Amino acid sequence: MANQVEVSIEIILHATEDRKKIFVPIFEVFQVKEEEFSQEEITGHYGNTILFFRITLTKKRAEGFVKMLVSKMSKLQLDEVLDNLDMYFEDSSLFLRIGKGELVRKNVSLQQNNAIKIRIKVPIYRKDDIAKTYTELLKA
Repeated sequence: MANQVEVSIEIILHATEDRKKIFVPIFEVFQVKEEEFSQEEITGHYGNTILFFRITLTKKRAEGFVKMLVSKMSKLQLDEVLDNLDMYFEDSSLFLRIGKGELVRKNVSLQQNNAIKIRIKVPIYRKDDIAKTYTELLKA
């Protein structure tokens, strides 16, 4: 399955946030360097600077990222995702959000606000196989 897994990571940083506080733990936890991300500067509603970072990992690197992500999640949160998979996927992609504040403390915690967006994509050709495929991927 390693050749088919794709992971996209999106991070939004506001002008008041310290990018090193986010990217140092991303490297320490997931082995992804800041330089690997594409960066776009956006102007916010009040004229403030917002930085948008994005990276796409493929093949073995993506599968390794998923394994690291799952290993860092609490059993309770992983069980929550597995028990409610339909709430986390759209089409054939699984969407998770991990808290930036928790990541700074080197913890991986699912959160909706102030989060790093992660999209895990595996080609699935039958809708009935979605839950089975992601359950196998997250338990591997």
